[in-house]
Amino acid sequence: MKKSTTAKIALFVTAMLWGSTFTIGKLAAEAFSASFIIAFRFLVASLALLAVAFPQRRQLDKKYWLHGFWMGLTLFASYILQVGGLALDTSPGKSAFLCTTYSVMVPFFYWFVTKEPPKLRHIACVFLCMTGVGILSLTGGWGMSAGDLLTVASGVPCAMNMVISSLVSKNRNVLLLTTIELWVVTILAWIFVFAGSGFPEVFPAAAVGGIVYLGLIATALCLFMQSYGLKYAEPAIGGMIISLESVFGVIFSVILYHEKITVRMLFGFAVIFAAIVLSQWEGKRSKKDA
Repeated sequence: MKKSTTAKIALFVTAMLWGSTFTIGKLAAEAFSASFIIAFRFLVASLALLAVAFPQRRQLDKKYWLHGFWMGLTLFASYILQVGGLALDTSPGKSAFLCTTYSVMVPFFYWFVTKEPPKLRHIACVFLCMTGVGILSLTGGWGMSAGDLLTVASGVPCAMNMVISSLVSKNRNVLLLTTIELWVVTILAWIFVFAGSGFPEVFPAAAVGGIVYLGLIATALCLFMQSYGLKYAEPAIGGMIISLESVFGVIFSVILYHEKITVRMLFGFAVIFAAIVLSQWEGKRSKKDA
């Protein structure tokens, strides 16, 4: 099987598993603070990857540490905003679609790095995506809930993380990069725990089990598969496949969280997803035309 095909399969499985994290994260957020969830989740994931990556440590150089730091910093910023939104008032299904607005931002961050401007369709997709966000999140007047605002904001560092991961993973050991990335997130999250929210007083078994799942499967395994997938798949196609996590997010939310989906929400989902797909499809065509 070609590496590009394997990469796409890895990204699809990643999207499916990540789709489950919105519901599990919402349930965990009912028991723990956002910073503790991230700290515990990424500690589990970091230890798991460290055990696998340690024998390859001799390949490390300064660039690994530098690139891993920036990957971890942007990933931490994205997760702290996303989980913060779930802890407030954003449902798992809404979070799944609001988070994936990062896909329409990716071409613009590539523009900043590679100096290749986005096409007109990319710009149109931003407005289309904003329309979908408005349909999904605007309540009375022009206001959005605090949770939805945090969730939408999480897309900015997430887009930055995707661009950085795609660019720096070329000709690099993906496992080592991902391990450093996760430890950066872990350290930053525990700093937040000690400086702010502190340790929880009770540890519900279901919530703890959920975080362990988030750490081992949805973080260690999925981030490695994402890095592998982005290394061998075209960035635009990779972003489009990953964006399917929003669809799986709604499915898992309905099944596990019993979220009720309204016609308005479905319309908002459809508009956002259309913007994501159109943006990434144009990104693929732009790469061919370049």
